[in-house]
Parts: sequence; C-alpha cells; structure tokens
Amino acid sequence: MKKTLSAVTALSAALPVTSHGAAQPTDTVTDYRYSQYREEDAPASRVFAGDTERYSIDVHQLRHARPLGEAWYVSGNFQYETLSGASPWKTYKNSTGQSVLIMSGASGKGIDDTRIDLSGTAKRYFDDATLGGQLGMSTENDYQSVFVGADGSLELYDKHTTLNMAFTTSFDQLSPTDAKQFGGNRLRADGRSKRTTSLYHGVSQVIDARRVANIGIGYTHHTGFLSDPYKLDDERPDERDQFTLGGQYRQHFDIWGGAAAHLDYRLYSDDWGISSHTITTRWSQAWQMGHWRYQVTPMLRYYRQTEADFYSLEELPDVGEYASSDARLSSFGAITVGLNQQLSWQQWRITLDWQSYQSDEELTLLQTTDDETPGLVDFNVWSLGLSYRH
Repeated sequence: MKKTLSAVTALSAALPVTSHGAAQPTDTVTDYRYSQYREEDAPASRVFAGDTERYSIDVHQLRHARPLGEAWYVSGNFQYETLSGASPWKTYKNSTGQSVLIMSGASGKGIDDTRIDLSGTAKRYFDDATLGGQLGMSTENDYQSVFVGADGSLELYDKHTTLNMAFTTSFDQLSPTDAKQFGGNRLRADGRSKRTTSLYHGVSQVIDARRVANIGIGYTHHTGFLSDPYKLDDERPDERDQFTLGGQYRQHFDIWGGAAAHLDYRLYSDDWGISSHTITTRWSQAWQMGHWRYQVTPMLRYYRQTEADFYSLEELPDVGEYASSDARLSSFGAITVGLNQQLSWQQWRITLDWQSYQSDEELTLLQTTDDETPGLVDFNVWSLGLSYRH
C-alpha cells in the first residue's frame, strides 16, 4: 500500500517546513497535524465485482525541530496512518465495449492497513552554504522501506543566487498480504525488493526586493519489482527512469498585511511513455491585527498526462507482454482546488487546509481518448495543524 499512503502524505499532509537560507534557524518548533483523506465511491454501474467504497485514510504527524549548537539544526518526525476501503484490481472492456471494474473486496476481504514512519534530519550552516542529511524508515503490513538522503545549498553574488542540490535513495521490501491464497502477482512479489534513487539540482534567483524565481531539474531511477502486487494481469518493466523540469515564480505586494502571487510549472517525462504538465497558481493574502495574524491562500492546479506505452484495457492481455490497466497509467487530466488558512498568535499557529481533486479522461483537453477510465479517483483532503515555536 506504500504508493497510496505516500501519495496522500505528499499531497497535502506534510507538516509545514520553513525555508531558510544559509542562516541557522534559532527557534525550537513542535508541530502536530491531523489529515483526513476520503475518496469518492467507484461508480456502481461500472463495478462488475467487489466493493464500491474506496479508500479512507487518516494521518497523524508529529515533528520537533531545534537548533543544536551554533551551526546545526535538527528535526525528528513521526507519522502514523490508517487505511481502509477498496481499490481497483482490474479495468477491462466488456463485450459491449464498456469499461468495467473489478474491485478489491470481491473475495469478501476488504483492505485495512497501517503505516508508521520515522525520520530525522540534520543540517549544518556555514556563512554562505548549508549541508544536510536525512535518514528514515517506514513500515506497513506488507511493505518495509529505508531511505537516506543528502542536500546542500550555496549562496552566490551577495546571496542573490542560490544553488541547491539533493540526493535520496530508498530500499523497499515487499511482502503482500495473502500471497499464497491469491497467487499471481502477490506471490511473485513476496520477498522481492525495489530501489529508488533521485537527484535534484536547482537555481534560485532574487530578481529584486519583491520577486524571486527558481528553476530545477530532477531525475529518478527505479529498479526491482515495479508491477502492482494487488492488480490482476499487471506486468510492468523492472526499471523506470523519470525526468522533471520545474519552475517557480513569487512576487510580493504591499496589500493590507502583505500578499504574494505564486506560479509553478512542472514538466514530467519517463521511459514508460508518460509525459505530463502541471500548472499551479496561488494567491496568499495576510492581515495583521495586533498580535494576531491571519493568512489565507486559495490554490488552483491543473494536471494532464499521456498514457503509458503498455496501458491496456484488454480482458486477457497476451502472456509475457507488458500490460497494466492501472488508471494512474492512463491518459487523463485533473483539477485541484484548495484553500489554506493560518491563524497566528505570538508563538502559536493554527492551520486549516482543504483540497479537492477531480480527475477525468476528458480533462486532458488535448489528445483525448475514447476509452473510459472508471478507475480514476476523486477525493477530498482536510488537514488541521497546530504549531508552537519558542
């Protein structure tokens, strides 16, 4: 279940992390956040077998960060997640040409999973540079993972230009539940492993007192058992190379208590045939009322992707050929709207965040497909956080 749980966390459940340059932070910070993720039910008219109720995930996060000596800043993170519900085992076209779903739960057993994640970071601050490291582990009922990482930054030209680099690698061990009972991919995946290595390099530029821009490139290599153990007739290559190119632009305005416009773009491509574009806009507006500060940030994101070379809705794909009916590998588009609110008083801050995600094959706008994808997911995420710094 790592893919689903990790995706939820990355989407909106991450605890706030303040970005610092080469100056060591001086505050000790303790954060707690609770997030609730709910997927909309699968369309009953398209479910051939199994449950229609999809995933429900609850996430608890705790983070403590503090300065150590005169040049170090360290943090510890704990995360606990619970998951229940059903997910698509397979999507295929029936005899009438209609796409239908086989959902988990068809055997009378739903999905229940938990995840515990522990990680720590340490960063050394120099006059014009930083050097940091991360170490963490994650355990689930059917998945264990260990990761290490390093990052660094270098400020140039009177701190107007910053070079950023990062490296992470993870080692994952698979142990799907009920592997002997169900056989197939579950049995093939049992005891198998995979490894992921990522590299990133970016440049941030202060344009003037109000404007900042950033551009970065990323590369990720996956190797090992990359098929989904819980899907039927799912056969994927054992390697995957992913490339990203992204840019961010920030402009500040003297409106009321301060405002900022955010514009982000990301181009993605991989050797499975998928390419995607993501555009995100935000407007952050603040009001200052004595010791109180209120900030609201609406968000709008558009995403579109092409399908993988081996994406297939055949009921019985050719044996030995790559094939997958996973909706995440299909051609589709998605729109996310969100609203983040923060209320600060002295050392305390309360954060309330909401995001709603809607996906559809028709939202690609360009290169639309005639194939319906009932396995695409729509969901809502609510997060409530409390932070104390001193």
